[in-house]
Amino acid sequence: MRPADPDDIDARFEALVSQFDQDEIRRMTAAAGTASFSPARRRRPAALAAIAGLVVLLGLVVVLRPDVLEKFGVVRPSAAGGEDVVVSGPVVARPGPVLTPIPDGEEGLFDHGPVPAPSAGPFAGTPATGYADGEQGLVMPAARALGGLTEEEVGQALLRVRRLLSAAHLDPATVRGELPVAFAGLLHHRQREAFLRRLDDGGPTGTRSWLFSLAPGTAEPVGDVVKVSGETTIAKRAGGGVTITADYLFVHPVSRPGTPLVVARVVEHHRSEFSAYREDGRLVVWLAKDDSALFGANCDADDGFVHPRFPGDPQKARPSGEPVDPYDRASGVSGVSGGPRCPAALGT
Repeated sequence: MRPADPDDIDARFEALVSQFDQDEIRRMTAAAGTASFSPARRRRPAALAAIAGLVVLLGLVVVLRPDVLEKFGVVRPSAAGGEDVVVSGPVVARPGPVLTPIPDGEEGLFDHGPVPAPSAGPFAGTPATGYADGEQGLVMPAARALGGLTEEEVGQALLRVRRLLSAAHLDPATVRGELPVAFAGLLHHRQREAFLRRLDDGGPTGTRSWLFSLAPGTAEPVGDVVKVSGETTIAKRAGGGVTITADYLFVHPVSRPGTPLVVARVVEHHRSEFSAYREDGRLVVWLAKDDSALFGANCDADDGFVHPRFPGDPQKARPSGEPVDPYDRASGVSGVSGGPRCPAALGT
């Protein structure tokens, strides 16, 4: 209970109520509601006057400040306007909308906005609502003969790149953190061997970071839709063949394991370059460069997995650089190519 302050009406009410046990308060509350007295009690006018004063004061508390009695678990007003409901324990507050706390002095560094209501969908209030669903967002340019490759070969290379992007960022097993069989199977056999050998390595030599893979036990995908927006471009490659550059945003809605109503979004700004050329008469598609910036993920881990950050999660490593809009590929480019994997975001 707070110390009594002569100018604090809440404290004065609480100090008064605390002098009585719950049975006495219930009796006086009932008396305040009926305001009737037995004629036999008039034989003790002094006691009646004292009780009447307390009853009047308690009645004012019930009418004007019922929340004070609610703190003591004594009375709760009826929402329907009927009789007040007497309860035996403290009144329990029902959970309302969950909002992301922003620690003092860290505006712009906390990657989450308000948790969306389930009925509104996990992308509500974000630009991702206008993005394409999954592979529909992986649009390839028209194939044409270039760099010594035929139109058909360029078309085959573009198709392979599209399938690699889908397997790396959209394949359900890969997203859940399982063995990325689909992605590995699409790599050139020499690159596949190196990829699988370094898959579980931490740090910059690890290849798990080529994928979007949730760290096991940290989060679960929400629904079966990942929003995708971006573009693929093609240019002539020095030495023959073509360079295919993919620049995409992948927006993944996730929830805590076993807590589907706590929803967050991880925005991945991914840029990769593929070389397509002819070797010994056969077409080769090689992943030459791969960079990703993650928004809405913890920066602590360095195992190649994605560790989503939910409201209230502690973190040791802080996001890097000036906060950027994760949905703006132009402003986020510096955070992808040669920049930090975990830049600061204005919100996801």
